[in-house]
Amino acid sequence: MKQTLSMLGALACGLLITAGPLPACDTWVAMSDVTADGTVLLGKNSDRPPFDCQPLVLHPAAEWPPGSKIDLGRLTIAQVPVTYATLGSSPYWCRGYEEGLNECGVAIGNEGVWTRPLMKAMEAYAAGQGPQLGPTGMDLVRLGLERGRTAREALDVMVALLEKHGQFGSGVPGADALGSYDNSYIIADASEAYILETAGHRWAARRIESGSASISNRLSIGSRFDMASADLADHAAAQGWWDESGAAEFDFQKAYASDAPGLEERDRRARVRQERSCSLLLDAHGGISAGTMKAVARDQGSDPSIDLDQTASSCVAVLPAGEGIPVLWWCAARPSNGCFIPCFVHGSSLPGTLSRAGTFGKRVVPPSRAEPDGFSEDSYWWLFRDLTDMVNADRPARQPEVRAEFDALEAEFESGLRGVLDEASALKGAGDYAGASAVLDAYTASCVQAAVSKVNELRERYRGQTVEIPSRFRPYVGTYVGNFGPFQDTEFVVKVQNERLAVDVP
Repeated sequence: MKQTLSMLGALACGLLITAGPLPACDTWVAMSDVTADGTVLLGKNSDRPPFDCQPLVLHPAAEWPPGSKIDLGRLTIAQVPVTYATLGSSPYWCRGYEEGLNECGVAIGNEGVWTRPLMKAMEAYAAGQGPQLGPTGMDLVRLGLERGRTAREALDVMVALLEKHGQFGSGVPGADALGSYDNSYIIADASEAYILETAGHRWAARRIESGSASISNRLSIGSRFDMASADLADHAAAQGWWDESGAAEFDFQKAYASDAPGLEERDRRARVRQERSCSLLLDAHGGISAGTMKAVARDQGSDPSIDLDQTASSCVAVLPAGEGIPVLWWCAARPSNGCFIPCFVHGSSLPGTLSRAGTFGKRVVPPSRAEPDGFSEDSYWWLFRDLTDMVNADRPARQPEVRAEFDALEAEFESGLRGVLDEASALKGAGDYAGASAVLDAYTASCVQAAVSKVNELRERYRGQTVEIPSRFRPYVGTYVGNFGPFQDTEFVVKVQNERLAVDVP
């Protein structure tokens, strides 16, 4: 039976939404001196709206004619003559990547952050006074990978584009520019990594040569940076954000992090996750492996946890030195309910299901014109999102079952990987690049086939099970029809998820 959702009900929905999980991403890196096998490892959890399908895409290296342009959805920029092959996790509506890897062994992940320049830009936009729209942080991840042979080159590419074009504009589908955020990044290759934090057109970066590091949805570089915008301190002082006489050294975080009301909780939650990932990595120094990085992605030992229901994808990039072949272990949807599969930027193609979105499709559009994507059996990502929703309906019972099944699969994938890499490396060393790609493609395809078979088996199992709704929730569960404003005659579904009441908001 459908009930009417009145303005009072709408207020309740609003409270549920604002009290719910705030945007949460995490990126972490372990350098060669603290890993088990001397490779550099980068991990990332990408947290997005639940409908924000995130296909995995592979783009080959390319040469471009003079005058070529790139459509970023809300602006067009000049293309460069040559771009490197890239493999990345790309939200269904945008050109960019949340996380990715290029053929040169550079990996990048990004986070949304909230800064004083961003708040000024939002105020100006709300008043109809600009500013011009710029690339998303996701766009800059892909552009850095396409144009950078090393971590330092990728950083230089990204900050040059940032200084020229800025970064204002929504990073969320369905939202206008008030859904904007600034960005921070970890950029890594086999020898070094950089933490890059940005605020509007300005930035600061710290080089990492050893140990491990982590970032989350907050500025945290402080005064520990090695390079920065030329006018970083002067601009902050001119804006009244920094008293040059009051401190011995300039602190990027104190000067540029937003102190707008309501952001304290967002910063606290990000700091909790950042400290947790740093602690987990520090405890494993000397023996950090791809498995360690996957465990960080799935960790639920803090509140809020690194693993959250809004995680849209997760990755672990393995960056070997020399001529070794990099690997991107990629997991669709929430990692605690999912399966990491090995993928390769040195392959020639991906299984079609990995690169498909749902009902909206995979295309580049302005965020405000991106309708919510919907379930499709043809989309690998949507199969795992569907399973996540089923697990959330009875998480205490189902999550351990799912984890046992996928842990066994991942162990199989890991055990077969060494032989595949050795075979592909031998072919590559002999100049047979097509043969090497074919070996890598075939292994990814076999892993995807096994993962799809297992996720469908689990979905079918849970589809036939009835979940008991706790008595305290029964009066509220059901379908409601809105009778107010833009939600007139719109259906809202109230359900139990993660042992709490949840609302599917159209």
